[in-house]
Amino acid sequence: MDIWLDTTDIKTITLGSRLGILMGVTTNPSLIADSGLSLEENIDAILKCQSGPITVQVTAVDHSGIIEQAETLREFSERIIVKIPVTQEGLKAMESLSHLQFPVMATAIVTPYQALFACHAGAAFIAPYYSRILNPLDAFEAITLMLDRYGFETGIVAASLKTEDHIDDCFQLGIDAITLKKELFEAFIADQSGTFEALDRFSKDWKKAKPSSLLQ
Repeated sequence: MDIWLDTTDIKTITLGSRLGILMGVTTNPSLIADSGLSLEENIDAILKCQSGPITVQVTAVDHSGIIEQAETLREFSERIIVKIPVTQEGLKAMESLSHLQFPVMATAIVTPYQALFACHAGAAFIAPYYSRILNPLDAFEAITLMLDRYGFETGIVAASLKTEDHIDDCFQLGIDAITLKKELFEAFIADQSGTFEALDRFSKDWKKAKPSSLLQ
């Protein structure tokens, strides 16, 4: 299961990258607005602190406007994945952009049918909103079954996860990837007390071992 970070916080992104567990970074207009920096400043900083892709969401709502913004974003960096909400206009734009081989992440998905539509429109990724879906376990199971049964190569990035239980659900369902807010990511990667208990035992036992020139 790939790990994405849904944040503009550079310290958090850098940590994820240094741990070697980060696939990429997702953003949205709200995160950009809350950062206090321009979109360009955020993109530059995020690209520099990790080697993966970054998703940037369009703000246009009509087909032609979405395409124009997508082209501008891809001119800025080829590591940008264009994030497009699954509306009728968004689906039209996805279909057009798929012919240009633009990588698209279909977002704001709250039903399995929207996931299906986005796959048909050529989205490379779909981002269903876990906490905003009625009966999310059933919905995510239906989406994974749909992808497998119909042979779509689209990847799932589960979004809007609120608790560690939500992460566990995605893990059990075999979801391709999850994207985590800063606070949930910090809880997710926290060191475990059981690990330190084992290390303490190893340390005590090592002191009783015959001296070694390899590990002093």
